[in-house]
Amino acid sequence: MPTNVCILKGTTPVAARHADHHRGQPVKYRALAGFIIASAAFAAIFVALTLSAFHAPRPHDLPVGIAGPAAATSRIEQAVDTGLPGAFSWRGYPSAAAARTAITDRQVDGALIASGPDLRLLTAEAGGTAPAQALTTAAQAVAAKSGRHLLVTDVVPPGPRDTQALSPFFVLLSVLIPSLAAGSGSALAFRRAHPALAAAAPAAVAVAIGVVCAAVADGLAGLGHYGELAGLVALFSLAVAAPTALLARIWPPLVTVAVLVLIVFGIPVSGGPANLASFAPAWLRVLNPALPLGVAANAIRNIVYFGGHATAVRLAVLASWAVAGVIGVALVTALRRRRPAPVAAGAGAGAGAGALPAIVGPGPAQPGWTSFPAPPETAAAQPITLIVGFDDSEPAQRALSWAASLLRARSGTLHVVYADHPLIDSDLSGFAHTEMEENRDAKAAGVADAARQIAAATGIPYTFERRQESPVDAILSVAGAEDAVEPGRTPIIVTGRSHHLPHRVLGSVPVELLHQSPYPVLTIT
Repeated sequence: MPTNVCILKGTTPVAARHADHHRGQPVKYRALAGFIIASAAFAAIFVALTLSAFHAPRPHDLPVGIAGPAAATSRIEQAVDTGLPGAFSWRGYPSAAAARTAITDRQVDGALIASGPDLRLLTAEAGGTAPAQALTTAAQAVAAKSGRHLLVTDVVPPGPRDTQALSPFFVLLSVLIPSLAAGSGSALAFRRAHPALAAAAPAAVAVAIGVVCAAVADGLAGLGHYGELAGLVALFSLAVAAPTALLARIWPPLVTVAVLVLIVFGIPVSGGPANLASFAPAWLRVLNPALPLGVAANAIRNIVYFGGHATAVRLAVLASWAVAGVIGVALVTALRRRRPAPVAAGAGAGAGAGALPAIVGPGPAQPGWTSFPAPPETAAAQPITLIVGFDDSEPAQRALSWAASLLRARSGTLHVVYADHPLIDSDLSGFAHTEMEENRDAKAAGVADAARQIAAATGIPYTFERRQESPVDAILSVAGAEDAVEPGRTPIIVTGRSHHLPHRVLGSVPVELLHQSPYPVLTIT
């Protein structure tokens, strides 16, 4: 009996498609309205949080040292607490030297020395201009009330090229958005990659960002400590990129959660360049020890100006974000790769209207199918199985034509594989998902039709399969499935080689297959 090769066409009637198109118009307008409202709400939340933190900054439990006779120190504490209740958390020290050491060790933000005729204030402006200014204002009020002269000493001043100690914060702020974009982009670009590669991508980007940005920061602001700074910036970048990649891998619109946590909340909670973290409302201050931006900014200040004191806990927080994100990306990617590919009509995650399932093979023609008679059986000593990666490019057309011509002379089977591997399958809001699916389905239908025409010219039966994987993974998956069905018949992979310079320099699908494939690979040039 003759063998038919069947390719399923879209079964939606033309009239129904027009009706769907007209019904889709209000949906698009609603999507636009939703996008506008979401954007305005995003901006409103950001402004509300930022102004809540910074419109009327007032210190809360700012750690301050004090040294001197008990009678004098108690009067100072009482006077300051009366004028600014809850502003400072006092810590007593036996001497000015001990208080100074506490500042450089990052135990306190400053210290008042009440011994002697003058009132002395020790500050550390490198730790943030806001705490230093708040301490100076309070000490001036105490000195004026007691009639004593105030001497202010900055024991940890900013560097000569970082005059207000603002660079640590702005280095990280500049890294924040590129890292978030890298996390989102890597999740989409490597969504079908090996789990190790998907997890390594944001880590590699973070290392590159750390190496480059630390060099720029040192060159412009003279921060020094290049190795420590590069490592910390890289860790911060990964603490942002990896969780973002995890959310994007789970569902792309979840990237908005990363934006809310890391930017909308993260910037106000961090305290900004002046280190106003202790000046924010309580409901924002509680987040400061947990969110990466503020934690990393203080870690850089400590490394550059305070000899690395009080840094270990902050590094542990950043590492927790980074490790959790990397492990999550690897696990989600591994789980997604284990999902079976579409094998029947309507099957397959993400298959929309007009999707082309892998239903081709022997059998009578059915309504909605187009059949092409196969040629008579060819007598061959040993049948062969050919797997052709096809995307309707000129190299792919050469490969499929060669494979089909070969099977005119000997028996075997021909499997055409189209790798539908979108880098982005939705905008981050999720509104454009339907339109993008329709475009992908239309492209897949065009590729299937091109394959049909090439096969029809030779009269060779074939199967066509659309897989939502990278080209290499899709081809190897089909080859592995055929190898399992026919263990004694080793499948042969046929690909076309591009002659474009970027492919020759950077590599291409045939090059990757030669490195990864356990099966023979024929490259048609």
